[in-house]
Formats: sequence, structure tokens, C-alpha cells
Amino acid sequence: MADRAKPDDCAAEDAVPAAGGTPVTPEPADGKRPRRPPATQRKAPRPPRSLAETRGPDPNTPLADVWLTIGRIAGTHGVNGDLKMRLLTDHPEHVLTLTRVYLGDSREPVTVSEARLQPPIAIIHLEGVNTPEDGKALGGLPVRIPASDAKPLEEGEYFLFQLVGLQAVNGKGAHLGAVTDLMETGAHDVFVITPDGASAGDQILVPNHPQYVLRIAPEEGLIVIELPVYGN
Repeated sequence: MADRAKPDDCAAEDAVPAAGGTPVTPEPADGKRPRRPPATQRKAPRPPRSLAETRGPDPNTPLADVWLTIGRIAGTHGVNGDLKMRLLTDHPEHVLTLTRVYLGDSREPVTVSEARLQPPIAIIHLEGVNTPEDGKALGGLPVRIPASDAKPLEEGEYFLFQLVGLQAVNGKGAHLGAVTDLMETGAHDVFVITPDGASAGDQILVPNHPQYVLRIAPEEGLIVIELPVYGN
């Protein structure tokens, strides 16, 4: 899955993008697996929750136009204006390569002059922040980057916003519903499929496992699945 940093207009800050080490997601049969946006740490599985109204940008949005939250200013460190940043990314080490970030809703870049990791936080120094007082004024602000500055996706990896909204079909092409959420459980991520006109109780849960996820094709707006069959 992707770096967990979330698109700005994606769901609430509880999730997406993951703590300092998320479980490896088994690859679907075609070798493709979803990748979460550097979006958030999850400390416990969450119940099915529809992201249909807040799923972020269109799956075809250019990465340069997608903004990802990689952390949040959590306080100051020392007397020289260094900042503690709570990490909200699957790839903390990528923070060390960044030369610019964006604070809050600002689209003005701020230069990162120094960064070091002390998981679950990073200590960063931003140009123009030279005293603890300067740093305190930034407390609580999200730290963002354009998705084009995120760690490059590997073959078969996708950001979460590229998956929520995909139309689910079975191997014969029959329409089953739309992907409205992706949950992290202990073993496998689980796709939440909501049939057209269905209530939350009628959602279909499909483990991200090659047995059930046959193909993921965001470029076609599709995910091909085999419905799980549960015994009595």
C-alpha cells in the first residue's frame, strides 16, 4: 500500500495513512497491491465506514495536484526552533529526503534545512523558525507535500484515493457495487464493497488476498473480485 499520507480532502485524520510499520499486504493474483497514501497511523482496526462522501480527489487526478499529510507539528525541541513532527507516513525514512514541505493550508513551500528520525516522531528544522516561540506558533499544523514529492510508487502499488470509488465486478463482469472504504485488520486489508442502494449493513467485505482480489485496475475504474463464501 501507499505511503499513508492522506489527500487533504480525504476522510478524517484518524487514519490513513499508518504507524512506523504496517503489515505487508499480500499481492492480488496479478501481482498488484494497493498502496496507502502517506496518510495516518492506525492503532486499532476500525469498523466499516463509508468514505463515499470524503474519498478525496478523482482517481485520475495528477499526483502534483494531490496533497498528502505526512505529519503534524507536535511541539518544539531545544532552543533553536527545532520542531517535533508526529509521523503520519508508512515511510518515515522518506522524510529525510525532503527539501520542502507545506504547513497547514498554505501553498507556500517552507525549506527543510535538517531532519532526523526519533520514531514515532521526526525532529525537523524549518527555514525561518529559529526560536521556541516561532515553533510554538506552528503547533498542531499538518505538514504536507504534493504526492509528486512522495516516495515513488512501486509497480502495482496505488494510493488510497485511487482505490476508493472503483467499481467492483466479478470474474464474469457482473457489477457488485463500489469500493467505499479500505479497512486495516490484523492480517489483511479489507475492501468494503457497497452495492448500489444498499445500507451499511449490506456491505460486502473482501480480504485483499489473491484468492479474492483478482485484479485491480484504477486506470479502468475497476476492481475484479471473487466473493468470499462463508460456511455455516
